[in-house]
Amino acid sequence: MRKPEHQWETRRFVAVRSPSVPPPHAAEEAVQAFELRPRGGGDAPVAVFSLGRQMLPRAAVEADPDLLHAARAWLAARGSRELRAVDEENAPISSERFTLSDLGSGPSQAVRKVITLAPSNAELVASLGCFDRVIACEDSSDSPPETAKCERLGPDLGPDLDRVAELRPDLVFSSLSVPGMERIVTGLRARGVPQRVLAPRSIADVIAEVRLAGADLEVQARAEEVVATMEAEAAALRRARPPRAARVYLEWWPRPMFTPGAACFSNNLIELAGGVNVFADRPGASVEITAAELVAADPDICFVSWCGVAVEKLDPENLIRRPGLEALRAARAGRVVPLDERYSGRPGPHMLEAARIMARAIASP
Repeated sequence: MRKPEHQWETRRFVAVRSPSVPPPHAAEEAVQAFELRPRGGGDAPVAVFSLGRQMLPRAAVEADPDLLHAARAWLAARGSRELRAVDEENAPISSERFTLSDLGSGPSQAVRKVITLAPSNAELVASLGCFDRVIACEDSSDSPPETAKCERLGPDLGPDLDRVAELRPDLVFSSLSVPGMERIVTGLRARGVPQRVLAPRSIADVIAEVRLAGADLEVQARAEEVVATMEAEAAALRRARPPRAARVYLEWWPRPMFTPGAACFSNNLIELAGGVNVFADRPGASVEITAAELVAADPDICFVSWCGVAVEKLDPENLIRRPGLEALRAARAGRVVPLDERYSGRPGPHMLEAARIMARAIASP
């Protein structure tokens, strides 16, 4: 399946990334511009989204209020829950805090046919003892073993949403845990597919989502068992933390370099392990940094946990020998450790294993 050209969509518009950002917006945080191409043809006005404000042509919003839903999905995928929509004259359209429940439609009947569109969501449904209801999942799901028997729908950032609609699930567990997933959430809404949107920013959020999924699947008692286990594991980690927090760098991608920001669940995992994220002051869930910024941050220990890369293929030496990092103290000391992305990158019932791995590495001389 070819990767879709568009970044997100509504019933009336398809949003295609613009190669340039209009000058008044160019300096805004995490800014992106989009051409809003009408499905029936015609002129394509421009929308500009950033963490600080979301500019949408007023006439387009009046014709299609779902553009505000798309703005919320774009923000949620970047760790924000604050909509500040303005028009082309910078006049307010909508200003509000929103929740993930505002982005999904939820089930309208008993949930017997389920589709999961992120590995963490497949693991969540399995932890609730309901994976026998899953009829399809995206390509990267590998746990539980029963995923091998599921129909595969394509990559996690570009599954075949038309096929999802054809399968007529009672509920899709979608995700906004990383930028780009707004394409999926808006696409499901445009097709009228019921979905529970998950995008936790903390362990507390994961626990809340376990309970939501338990209610959707009518297995609330099992959900409370999962929650109790996670809370006990977190408490044990908290008791074992060293008195001094280590300064931690967690790398999600090497070129360009991406790391968790302020609005990411990874901060909780690092804290439970006995550390503090050196980039926890950066806005957003995932932030791009430079080699010079990492050297200046001066972490005590670094973890490489590249998205979608198996742990046996992670290369700590890549960080050690990377140009521009010659002065990185942790690298010179050999304090660069591989971290399995199946735990650190999947906000779900198994995520605390990442904290345990990091805790052992931090405590190691």
